[in-house]
Amino acid sequence: MPNPLQNIAEDYLLAGLSVIPVSSDKRATLKWEKYQKALPDFEDCDQLFLQAWGLALISGSVSGGLEVMDFDAHEKDIDAIYNHFISDEGVKCILSRYDPPIERSPRGGYHILYRYETSIYEGNRKLANWPTGESMIETRGEGGYTVVCPSPNYTILSGSINSIPTITQDERNYLITFAKTFTHALPHVLPHDFPNDLPHVLPHDLHFDNTDPVSYFNWNCSAYAKKLLEDKGWVKLRTDETEDIEYWKRPGKQGNEHSATWGKKHNSLYVFSSSAPPFLNGCYYSPFQILVRLRFNDSYNAAISWIQQKYFDEEVPYIRIGVDYFKKIKKTDRFGISRTELKPWKIDAIKQDHGKAILDRIARFDDFTILPDNLNYSPIVNNCYNLYRSFTHKPTLGSWDWTEVLIRHIFGEQYDLGLRYLQILYLHPDRLMPILVMVSRERQTGKTTFVNWLSMIFGDNMATISPDDLINGFNSTYASSNIIAVEETLIEKAITVEKVKSMATQKFISVNQKFVSQYRMPFFGKIILTSNNEDKFARIDEEEIRFFIRKVSIPSITNHNIEADMVKEIPAFLHYLTTLPPVDFSRDRSGFTPAELSNSSLLDVKKESKSSLYKAMVMLFEDLFLNELWAQDEFYADVKSIKSKFFFNDSKIDLPYIRTVLKNDFNLTPVANPIYFNPFVNEPPKTARPYLIKKSMLKIENLKNPADELPF
Repeated sequence: MPNPLQNIAEDYLLAGLSVIPVSSDKRATLKWEKYQKALPDFEDCDQLFLQAWGLALISGSVSGGLEVMDFDAHEKDIDAIYNHFISDEGVKCILSRYDPPIERSPRGGYHILYRYETSIYEGNRKLANWPTGESMIETRGEGGYTVVCPSPNYTILSGSINSIPTITQDERNYLITFAKTFTHALPHVLPHDFPNDLPHVLPHDLHFDNTDPVSYFNWNCSAYAKKLLEDKGWVKLRTDETEDIEYWKRPGKQGNEHSATWGKKHNSLYVFSSSAPPFLNGCYYSPFQILVRLRFNDSYNAAISWIQQKYFDEEVPYIRIGVDYFKKIKKTDRFGISRTELKPWKIDAIKQDHGKAILDRIARFDDFTILPDNLNYSPIVNNCYNLYRSFTHKPTLGSWDWTEVLIRHIFGEQYDLGLRYLQILYLHPDRLMPILVMVSRERQTGKTTFVNWLSMIFGDNMATISPDDLINGFNSTYASSNIIAVEETLIEKAITVEKVKSMATQKFISVNQKFVSQYRMPFFGKIILTSNNEDKFARIDEEEIRFFIRKVSIPSITNHNIEADMVKEIPAFLHYLTTLPPVDFSRDRSGFTPAELSNSSLLDVKKESKSSLYKAMVMLFEDLFLNELWAQDEFYADVKSIKSKFFFNDSKIDLPYIRTVLKNDFNLTPVANPIYFNPFVNEPPKTARPYLIKKSMLKIENLKNPADELPF
C-alpha cells in the first residue's frame, strides 16, 4: 500500500525543498548527506518514502535558502516565549507581510520557516537558552534538517510549507537579533521558570538591576529601538566588529556617509548631524529615549505605561481613550469564565481612590479599534486600544465526543458546513459570514446549549442580546463583539430585519455608549439567531443569500451535564479545527456559496415571507388551472383582468398592489409590446400588455381531465 507521505514529499520537491524520510525518533532513514547539496530525484520518491514515518526538510542553499527558527520547550512554558516573540511589532510586521509557515511540534515547540537572501548561508545557531542551559531558541541552517508536517502530531498553525517566502537579509537579522534578547528577558517573560535555588545558573548579563521600565527597555530592547529608526528612514550602513560600533545614515541623506553611530558598549545612538530631527546634534540617545521620540511624541509617561503593559504585565485597571477614562471590570459568568468589561470612569473618582499620581501611569490611546485574531493577538494597534479580547483556550490533542454529538445534532446533513462555519469563527474571525439561524417549534432542542458553548469558547468576544437591543439607540453592548447571538427571535419590524442583514455585511460601526462620545471603528460581527418560529421568525426575500437556516429537533441523546462536558473538550476541538483543510475563500468571500446554504428550511421561510396577496393569488391561479384551465399550461392576464375576476369587491387590493406583487413576489414582467389576447383564455379578447402565467411556476404537475378521474 503506498505511503501518503510520498505525494507530500513530491510536492515539497516541486517547491524546491530537499526532503528526506525520518523514523519516529526523528533520525534520517537513509544516508542523507548527499541531499545537503542536491534534491532527491522524483523517480526515487516511491522507494525513499515508502516506509517513512515522517518528513524532514534540509535547510540552506539546497532548499533555496531555507532556515527554520526552532522554539524548543524542554518541558517548560515555551508558549509564553513564543507569544512574546510574535507580539513584537517588528516581528509581527514581518510575519504579516510574508505569512511564513508556522507549525507546532508534538512536544509543544514551534517552527517558523522562511528563506532569506545571502551569498553564504549560516549553519545551525543557538540564539537563546533556558536558565538550565538547554536551548530555548535556535536556527536550523545550512546542512541541518527539521521534521515538519504532515509528520505525526505536527500541526500547521498558519501559512503553507509549499510556499515558503523569502525575506530580506535585514528582516532575517531583525528576527535573529530579537530572538537573542530572550536569554536576558527571561525573568520578565517567565518568572516562575527561575527556581530560587539556582541563582548560579543565570547568565552574567542578568546581574544588573533592570526592574524599572526605563532600565529594562534600555538593556533588553535595543533591537526594537533600531526597528523604529529603520521605520523612520534611518539606514544601518555597516558594522565594525572590532570596535563594536554600527554606522547609521539619517533619512534623506545621499551616499554612504554616516550620520550617527550606535556604540554597543554604551548601547546608545550618538548623533552628529544637525539635520536629523527629532534628534539633536552631538547628543546620545538611549533605546528608551528613541522610543519616546519616535513612537510617543516625547511623552515619557505614555512610553513607560506601554513598557509596563507590554513587558512587565503590570496593568493599571484604567485606560484613557482620547479624553475619556475607562475602568476594566472583571466579572465571572455562570460558566465560570472571567470576562472583562470597560466602564466609563470619572477622573475625579480615580484621583479620589488612588491619588493624582496614578494618572501618569494610566495607558493612553488615541481611539478604540477592532483587530480580531485568535492566534496572534495584539492588544494595541497603532496606538489604538484593541477591543477584541485575547483568546483564552489553547488547542491540545484529545477527544471531543460530546462536542461532536451537539454539532451533528445542530447541523444534521450539513455537518461538514457546520465544521467549516466553526473553523472560520476560530481561525478567520475577521471574515464576513452568513447569518446562522437555528429554528424549532419545540423546546429543549439544543439551540441555547449551542449558543452557551460558543460563549464558553469565545468569551468576551461574544454577546447575547435581545431583538430590541438591535434597534436600541445605544449599541455598545454588542458593537465590539465578534459573535452576536439574538435568542428567541421574532423580528416583526422590517427595519429590524434590514438592520440584521446590513450588520452581516457592514465593515464599520458607529458606537453609541452612554456618557461617552460617539466613535467609529471596524466591525466584524457574525450574527446568530435562535427562534421558536420555524418559518416566520423574519421576512426573507426570494433573492436573499445571507442566511444559513437549520431546523433543530429534540436530541435523541440526553445528557444534562453536556455543557460541563463540552467545556473540557474545547482545547481538543480547537486542535481538530486546525487540522481541517484550509477554507477556500476564492468561491465566496464568506466561505459558503448560496447553493451550499440552501435547504428546505430556508425555502420554507422565503415562502412564508411572501405577502398575503401573493399567497391568495397562488391559490386562485392553482384553482384556475385545476378546474377551468386544466388542459392549458399557461394563460395571459393583465392587472385589470386579475382585479375584476378575483378582487372586484375588495377595495384594499388595488391595481398598484397587484402589479407590485406580480413584480416582486412572482418575479414577472409584462410583455414588451401590447398584444391582442383572451384574458384567462376563455374571456372576451382585449389589447394590453399582459403577464404570462405558467403552470410550471406554480409547481403544478401535468393534470389529467377531471372527468377521467370520475368512477362512472
